[in-house]
Amino acid sequence: MKITQVIDQLGIGGAERVCVNLCNLFVRNEHEVKLIVFDQIGQLFDLLDERVDVVILDKKKSKFKAYKKFTQEVQDADIVHVHMRQVYRFVQKAFLLFGGKRKIVFHDHYGKIAVKKHVPMFYRTIFKPKVYIGCSALLTDWAINNVKMKPENVFMINNFVAQYATNSDESAQGWVMTGNLKPVKNHEFAIRFAAEMGKELSIYCAEAEGEYYEKLCKLIQTLNYEDKIHFKTGCFNVQPELKRYEFALLPSISEGDPLVIVEYLAQGIPFLVSDVGESVKIIQKHYPFLVQKDYNIENWKENYAKAIRLKDTEIKTLYRNYFSEDLFLEKYMTVYQKILS
Repeated sequence: MKITQVIDQLGIGGAERVCVNLCNLFVRNEHEVKLIVFDQIGQLFDLLDERVDVVILDKKKSKFKAYKKFTQEVQDADIVHVHMRQVYRFVQKAFLLFGGKRKIVFHDHYGKIAVKKHVPMFYRTIFKPKVYIGCSALLTDWAINNVKMKPENVFMINNFVAQYATNSDESAQGWVMTGNLKPVKNHEFAIRFAAEMGKELSIYCAEAEGEYYEKLCKLIQTLNYEDKIHFKTGCFNVQPELKRYEFALLPSISEGDPLVIVEYLAQGIPFLVSDVGESVKIIQKHYPFLVQKDYNIENWKENYAKAIRLKDTEIKTLYRNYFSEDLFLEKYMTVYQKILS
């Protein structure tokens, strides 16, 4: 099968990681894969399998030429898998201008659907998706109830990650958190919790600067904890580093479907996470104490004592049973067959 993935850039983000993961998954299962990117921006190009055919549209130079080049590049594709709303809009406009077959799967990663349920222009008419993938139940409910799509054309597929070999043979020590520096990620709580427990915390992020970073630094100074909190930048594939640490956190206030939770599972590292995304629904069926319903530190301390007793094999079993690449290959092939039938 000839599969084309389309995205605007490959910076650090959940949608971008899913796009890269899908390219690699399909090409490693003997499919012909092309990745069309608007502009050569981002750090994730290095994670792509060398067999993926990468096409850069240079949209910033000329949007009109980018429209034309896009339609030319997808003429022989069996599936055009489009990530994110702004990219989907571009793709539909390109087909309106230059024509071509439209075997489009729209993959929606929109993270603010809980508070912004408006339907973008033309989504109920000329831009109405034929097949829709949402990475959360909120998104698929929106597609059915607001966009008025047929339920049989709407699929909920939560995010997945490939399982990487670890980079460390050292004994694990300290805590880790992965998440770019945004208030919604709730680094403040993670820092306070680490200080309360007397643990070192390494925070992996794209860059350590800006107003929020300065706010975190002031908090760390107030807690007199400067030697115990470490901001790690420049690492664009954190998963192989996770086994350096004995415990992981994700106290986000809001998320779509955070990939990092699945990365914790893939590496078998014990963790505590807030109740965000789709993966936690599976986790709490097996180990409810890993998923936190509030931000009461005393509750987190109590559940930490339970979490660290879990064996890495128990955690990895969840990954194998619910989040492995083979399972997701089957899910996506089911979606693709829907549009090809």
